[in-house]
Amino acid sequence: MAKIEGISKKIITSNRASLTLGVCSVAPQPQQTPQAALMEVLLDPINILFVIIIFVLGFLDHTTGKDLKSQIVSVGVLGTFVGIFIGLQAFNPDDIVNSVNDILMGLKTAFFTSIVGMSVSTILSIVQKFSKKRDREGE
Repeated sequence: MAKIEGISKKIITSNRASLTLGVCSVAPQPQQTPQAALMEVLLDPINILFVIIIFVLGFLDHTTGKDLKSQIVSVGVLGTFVGIFIGLQAFNPDDIVNSVNDILMGLKTAFFTSIVGMSVSTILSIVQKFSKKRDREGE
């Protein structure tokens, strides 16, 4: 029997019926559905702000004819750095296990804003290429 400081043989004997020996395990946490996880990312105020900025720039690019695609991607990349920064604010090197969730929440913002920025920029490029081709064929 292993010796544990502060626990005598008498305590073990009197509580034997209540004791269980073995490996401790953490109770499994309920899994979040992919839809719920996506909604959590979409409704995050920081993500909403970046998406609004990206879509406004996309609208201006499309309606004015000014090329704002690099600015759109830059806003997405800025969101990446903001997300990483947010995640690192709660990071505690002395308690890495409990800090991982905060880092991952920040990374969700990081990747989401980059995906939106790159997607909007790519879609605008494709739409504009087809518009130019159609205009040339119509001449």
